[in-house]
Amino acid sequence: MHTRCKAVHSVDESLNNSACGKKIWLQDVHSSFIEHDDCFDGYRVFDKTIMFTNIQNFASCKKCGGDIKLSENCVRGLSSVFRLNARTVNTCVRLEIQKCWVKEKNTEINRRFVYAMRTIGQGHVAMTTFCGVMDFPPPVAEKSYNNIINKLQLCSKEVAEASMQSAALEEVTLTNSSDIIISGDGTWKTRGYSSRVGVCAVIGDKTGKCIDAEVMSSFCKGCDSWKRRNGSPACKKGKILHVKECLKNHNGSAGMMETVGMVRIFQRSLSHRSVRYTSYIGDGDSKTFSSITASNPYGEDITVSKIECVGHVQKRMGTRLRKLKQMSSKLSDGKSIGGKGRLTDIMIDLITTYYRNAIRQNKTCLSDMRKAVWAVYFHIRSSDEEPLHSFCPVGPNSWCKYQNQVVEGSVETFRHSNKLPVAVMDAIKPVFNDLSQPKLLQKYLGGKTQNNNKSINSLIWKLCPKTLGCGRKIVDIFYK
Repeated sequence: MHTRCKAVHSVDESLNNSACGKKIWLQDVHSSFIEHDDCFDGYRVFDKTIMFTNIQNFASCKKCGGDIKLSENCVRGLSSVFRLNARTVNTCVRLEIQKCWVKEKNTEINRRFVYAMRTIGQGHVAMTTFCGVMDFPPPVAEKSYNNIINKLQLCSKEVAEASMQSAALEEVTLTNSSDIIISGDGTWKTRGYSSRVGVCAVIGDKTGKCIDAEVMSSFCKGCDSWKRRNGSPACKKGKILHVKECLKNHNGSAGMMETVGMVRIFQRSLSHRSVRYTSYIGDGDSKTFSSITASNPYGEDITVSKIECVGHVQKRMGTRLRKLKQMSSKLSDGKSIGGKGRLTDIMIDLITTYYRNAIRQNKTCLSDMRKAVWAVYFHIRSSDEEPLHSFCPVGPNSWCKYQNQVVEGSVETFRHSNKLPVAVMDAIKPVFNDLSQPKLLQKYLGGKTQNNNKSINSLIWKLCPKTLGCGRKIVDIFYK
């Protein structure tokens, strides 16, 4: 799929605008991997009766010239071995649909089938249903399915390590230093604090690529099965052997998975990636960052600094305004804060978007950032009788339409829209005052976000749907 995208990108540069397109474009793909129209490789779905009937009607044995007969000799999942028999000569030729079928039970087509179904979040039960509906042979047995999953996990781990090593090296090259900035975030398979599976990941600030990840699990199905057995010597021996393949790597609550996983990632950064994560872009959760600093991953002399995510302070603005909207008390004009022409959900979303833009568009200067935040307040408060646009940017390219009209000399004909009554603006002024303090805005200089983390978190739960059960092994395959 990615190699075909590479071929398309070489023709149409406009496709490189997406994040995935840019990452694919950076990869070096050998031309021999690009598919051609005259290539006969790959897999097809065909009707045995139609195909083999036509072969028998038009083909003959090279040795005797007689008719041939085709029969299905053996089936293993979607892989089959067919036998060609000459009717007049006691000889036969084996026609193997799958390469190395005899040497290996789980052939490539079966591995592809398992991987394809896991990619859409389905397991062995769904494979059986799919094969039944399509009139295919039954899929591989559950034991073979588990063996394929184990192989996929090993392969994905090897590829993931190479990819993350390359991403770390690329980040070092772009920053010209082994001390890099990363964004980190945790995600859970189920909401609340009852999830048994969680994931932590760190992503490079410059490349937007995953540098390291840790899949956390507080449950192992194998351990649970051993608990239900008696304490015989064979059981004790089995428990000892199971330790090597145990999937449980976290003891504690689900809420601590992000903290423990992020500390592990920081502590192995030098040994695994040859870099130091000296700046950490995180959310408002102080527990994770305080645990990282307390672990001293780089000794007493090197401290990790925290950069707040702009997206979270934007959410804080929305949360504060929605709490005000729920107030039942009357304002100075005798009306409630909510309602038509007042503080509605649409207006709250608009204010939070303006607030975020004010921070991100002035990420290099604290005074300009604070001025832009108050420009949002006074812009919304402005009316035809009292225009308050002195804080708004001036010039023909200003986002403020009033200032655009000033440049064009037609400000007398300008009419204000999206304005809020004075009583409503007086009620939300304390929120703007709290969220425009220099001490707070100082944390958001640089305009850093965790958007890349949110994107990869969304992707993993698309491949491993939260509505379907799966353990650490499945998540480990697709997160990396």
